[in-house]
Amino acid sequence: MSKIFTRTFRVRWSELDASGTVAPAAYLRYLVETAYDWGDALGLGAKNDRLLGLFWLIRETEIRFLRPLRHNDVFDFTIWMVNWQRVRGTRCFELTLKDSGEVIAQGSQHIVAMDAQTGRPASPPEESIDNFRLDQPRIFPFERFPKVAAPEKQFVMQRQVEWGDLDALEHVNNAIYVTYAEEAAAQDLATRGWTPVKLAESNLTVATRRVHIQYLSPAVWGETLAISTHSLSASDTGGTRYVGMARADGFPVCECILDWELVERKK
Repeated sequence: MSKIFTRTFRVRWSELDASGTVAPAAYLRYLVETAYDWGDALGLGAKNDRLLGLFWLIRETEIRFLRPLRHNDVFDFTIWMVNWQRVRGTRCFELTLKDSGEVIAQGSQHIVAMDAQTGRPASPPEESIDNFRLDQPRIFPFERFPKVAAPEKQFVMQRQVEWGDLDALEHVNNAIYVTYAEEAAAQDLATRGWTPVKLAESNLTVATRRVHIQYLSPAVWGETLAISTHSLSASDTGGTRYVGMARADGFPVCECILDWELVERKK
């Protein structure tokens, strides 16, 4: 079995957002599905994790979107390990159209192995990790998450964690935080007159070009999160914004950077 793992997907109608393209959060779901199949193939899948008393936490993800995915597109999702040191590692991934090989998206993700009983970082068996190691892995540039100071004025919304937001560990699913971030961005734009209806009437949509997200602590059912956002840079056609998420006591849960571009809707 190859250490570089590929799974094929077909875009389902239910994965499209209001612009008619696959929403950024869905890419993270594709990533999780591919990663678990990769683990099953090389000896660190869900069943192995239970036997070893492990689970995995995603600490940081950066993904760049190079072209949109639309209904019935068939694409390959390829994933491989870049490095692993004791309890943490980095994996890279790439999405390409099945027929043409055109690159859809690329990214990197940092993960940590955790002991299921203690909830503390734990080292997987070295012989299991060796199944994933590559001598000269291809590496995508990965930016360190920036330190962002909160401005005096920023948009803030409240969001209560719902049951449907949770994963099998009963934490908010990592993809859901991207949905939270995009909702905050949409609400902020709406307060400035650019509601989704106004954008549609203008034949425009806001396309996310890059997501960089850092997970700081897990949110659970019933918690109310304060989600704040402000622009880091902007032009007539796009920009970069920061989104922060925290509990009522101010303890941080997640941070996200969104690069976006204003584009014409595809008719």
